[in-house]
Amino acid sequence: RASLSGYIQPGKLLPWTWVDARMASARNYWITTHATGHPASRPVWGIWRSPALWFSTGSAIGRNLMRDPRVQVNLESADEVVIIEGTAGPLDVADAADWARAYREKYHWDMPEQTDDVWSVRPARVLAWLCDSSGLDGGAGFANSATEWRFDLP
Repeated sequence: RASLSGYIQPGKLLPWTWVDARMASARNYWITTHATGHPASRPVWGIWRSPALWFSTGSAIGRNLMRDPRVQVNLESADEVVIIEGTAGPLDVADAADWARAYREKYHWDMPEQTDDVWSVRPARVLAWLCDSSGLDGGAGFANSATEWRFDLP
């Protein structure tokens, strides 16, 4: 369950479908961890299963998440922004077939049906906004669309 609020101006909010569309269509996701005492970021490929992001990594990101599951996810765009703050845990084995199928379809990469080094990010907070990439809005897009969702985590 999520609560919704205007980050800048109440009443001018983006719908969750806007977040879903950008997360589902993104090719790359930036994952940031803090387990080493300083931020560590890496781009990863992943699958959006609203409101969770599934991704695989054999890098230090996975080792960091084993020490500290707090994570931030960012998309590449500074014009259509989605920022997820939450926790990551190993992907449920029951989702392995769906993960492998969706990964093959999206990236044309033969991902095995296993969950080793596959993570699921559950959001605690999501921020999103839209900026006019031409710069002609003087930042009004941000002020008119900045939206925050807070999720109750179990």
